[in-house]
Amino acid sequence: MAALLFKAQLIDPNQEVKAELARILFGVDSLEDKEKTFRAICKSIYPHLSIQEPLSISPANIG
Repeated sequence: MAALLFKAQLIDPNQEVKAELARILFGVDSLEDKEKTFRAICKSIYPHLSIQEPLSISPANIG
């Protein structure tokens, strides 16, 4: 079961960073499914902001 740390900076329409969000996602889902889930989390918490690409994705140490 892979655990991945997703991090994103969220920007306003003026391209200014207004928030940062990080989440550890784990389970049997594919990387693509986990990324979709993280993007949905970002949008639900900050619907007025956009994700500054690229996302940061790295292995998470949860031990």
